[in-house]
Amino acid sequence: MSDIQSIEKMRHSLSHIMAAAVKNLYAGTTTIQFGIGPAIDNGFYYDIDFGGQKVSEEDFKKIEKEMRKIIAQKLPIVRSEKSRAEALKWAKDNGQKFKEELINDLPEDETISFYTLGDFEDLCRGPHVENTGEVGVFKLDKVAGAYWRGDEKREMLTRIYGLAFETQEELDAYIAQQEEAKKRDHRKIGKELGLFCFSDLVGAGLPLFTPRGTILRDKLAAFANGYRERCGYQKVCIPHIASIDLYKTSGHFEKFPEMLRFTSSESGDELALKPVNCPHHSQIFASVPRSYKELPVKFLETTMVYRDERKGELGGLSRVRAITQDDSHVFCTEDQVGMVFGELIESAKDLYRRVDMKLKLRLSFKDDSDGYIGTPEMWEKAQNSIKEMAEKFQMDYFIGIGEAAMYGPKMDFMAVDALGREWQLATVQLDYAMPTRFGLEYTAEDGSKKTPIMIHCALIGSIERFMSVFIEHTAGWFPFWCAPEQIRILTINDSVKDYVLKIRQMLEGVELDDPIEHNAVRLSVDDRNESLGKKIREATKMKIPCVIIVGPKDVEAGEVSVRLRDSEEKVKLDNLVEFVKNIK
Repeated sequence: MSDIQSIEKMRHSLSHIMAAAVKNLYAGTTTIQFGIGPAIDNGFYYDIDFGGQKVSEEDFKKIEKEMRKIIAQKLPIVRSEKSRAEALKWAKDNGQKFKEELINDLPEDETISFYTLGDFEDLCRGPHVENTGEVGVFKLDKVAGAYWRGDEKREMLTRIYGLAFETQEELDAYIAQQEEAKKRDHRKIGKELGLFCFSDLVGAGLPLFTPRGTILRDKLAAFANGYRERCGYQKVCIPHIASIDLYKTSGHFEKFPEMLRFTSSESGDELALKPVNCPHHSQIFASVPRSYKELPVKFLETTMVYRDERKGELGGLSRVRAITQDDSHVFCTEDQVGMVFGELIESAKDLYRRVDMKLKLRLSFKDDSDGYIGTPEMWEKAQNSIKEMAEKFQMDYFIGIGEAAMYGPKMDFMAVDALGREWQLATVQLDYAMPTRFGLEYTAEDGSKKTPIMIHCALIGSIERFMSVFIEHTAGWFPFWCAPEQIRILTINDSVKDYVLKIRQMLEGVELDDPIEHNAVRLSVDDRNESLGKKIREATKMKIPCVIIVGPKDVEAGEVSVRLRDSEEKVKLDNLVEFVKNIK
């Protein structure tokens, strides 16, 4: 058995032990109804209806104590089977309506298994450890609300999360990482640095970016776009609404039930806010006859799409309803796929190297479920092609079954941040299906009509999501080239005004050689009648990468004091421009 299977069995068993502890503690005063209790990354949870009782983190101590009593007994965890009738009788006799619903939803031919530890029996597929003494170390983590089966119209249950690892050292390391993550929370830092805000009047999941946040956002978008512009991608621009017929043709109408629709009162046309850009770009390709000599045709656009995500799933910039994509689409021949993929792979590798993130590669393939468009032959061909590309460019990869887009397999680049967390950001997708659905074609060298292959790519994906990761990765200490405010000049008193003006004129004339283009320095002057200590504290709190301090002695010496994040030094005025150009 693999280590992953072993830890999953431990975590799953702990969810049952927690349920048994809850039953021991609360069942005497109310009817406890259990939902589901799976193993998850780093631990487990159980969804429970406490019959009106409020359970909070203040109750964790007694629940953990009861769990440890059960663990210490080393109770066997025993599997048994019941017929459908027996299973339903068990659910009804024990007042477990959620379990009854789960049993009724099981396929007729599925074996219905139960697991028992002590006097606690639960419907479960398993697997579990042999006895309760084999579950490693744990700690209850947090309480949250969870709709039964994720349906907002159903009952709200109490979800208790727990952490679980094989050793205390692993648990302690994870807890320390979580504490650091709280300090780096992009919502907290975003507010402190004045990058973005939300308004109830505007609506949930619709972030508003301040001038400072817009600088960061624009810099990151231009950074990502620059790679493709250098590879011959051309900018296009599309509207934010389209006829429903466009998405019916592409297949997105069925895939995105959350698509936002409205009907034009004048014409009666049924329109939608766009959830994707690819169908629009396909129509730009289709607007004129195309020859093989033009291919590959490469379109690039940074624009918003809209998804009506559930309120409970929205969180800061991580998941929003207005999503800005650095989107690009290529229409090419089969012989050109390798070249296009190669450009995009090298671009992604270099981009994430520049923002100091490691990359892992996931090949996202389809599973056996419905919801994909295209023939099985198309999918097999596309998936084999994606795999060949990964191997050709010597990328280490793993395969994620069921992670494909509806129209084709993907290369998903998983960025690893400063805390070791993985985030799916950049993606390159191969699509044989959509060009066929739209009847796209080009004239081949022999005069015949052929269907192009479509490649979808986003190097940072959702700019909002990338910003959430980037803020937490850097803890708000952005690289100099994209910092909203790069330099702040602090004065000790009014006697240095002329000297500060000279410094400002010198720096405002500097063009920085950043990863995007030559740009003027973004600076400000704090000449308020406040103490220097207060000015320094405020500049540090705003995480200004370069703070220049100017006093009368600096004027006499023809120098300035420069404070960077982790150093401070005197710099001669004649050397200041060159010094600033070399800040990373």
